[in-house]
Amino acid sequence: MTPSCTSLEDAYLVHNPLYSAGQVPAVPCNLPDVPLKTPSDVQRSGDAMIVCLERAWKPVVERTDDNFLPTDLYVVTVGARTACGDFDDDADAFYCSDNSDIYVDWTQHVEESPDDRPYASAYLLGVLAHDFGHHLQQLAGIMAYSDDSLERSRRIELQASCLAAAFLGANQATLNLYGDRFDGYKDEAYAGDREHGSDKNNKAWSDAGFSAKSPSACNTWAATAKRVS
Repeated sequence: MTPSCTSLEDAYLVHNPLYSAGQVPAVPCNLPDVPLKTPSDVQRSGDAMIVCLERAWKPVVERTDDNFLPTDLYVVTVGARTACGDFDDDADAFYCSDNSDIYVDWTQHVEESPDDRPYASAYLLGVLAHDFGHHLQQLAGIMAYSDDSLERSRRIELQASCLAAAFLGANQATLNLYGDRFDGYKDEAYAGDREHGSDKNNKAWSDAGFSAKSPSACNTWAATAKRVS
């Protein structure tokens, strides 16, 4: 079964203009080749990733006639105070809709050795691309219809993963997402849990977005419950 929505919800969730805004462009991305060992390392790399995400998504959002607004990245640790409450250990990053910013626990994104850097960097990129997907949902009015129900949570999260993958697919060459870097992305993108949906469905929605390079592949609100389980 597809979800039951009011007419207003239907306009924002099922028929959102974002889905017909076209492909995400390939854009220049200057990611620093620095060790990921300290908060400042993660901040520097993360900020560059956010710049790249904003550069790619800004023209897509503007084609929907919505205003594009930037987001800020805060590098913190568990227990830090955020605009959405204290950062707990349930996640390594989250998007805060109260201030439209992203928080990441830097200790979860340090490299174990220089050889680990391509994997760790791409994993961080996947995390930030997912949370930037939530920022897109906020700009598009989709987040206004999130609630505590499990199925809606999964539709929100799987859509964010799909949007992340659309950006990463469009910019695979620019971001050098091959080899260890591609493995790092896939390990982040394909992992599910109770709130984010199954591993199988995370893979399906991520692969769809990556292949389409477009939010047109990311309408989780029109999908059957089985596809968002």
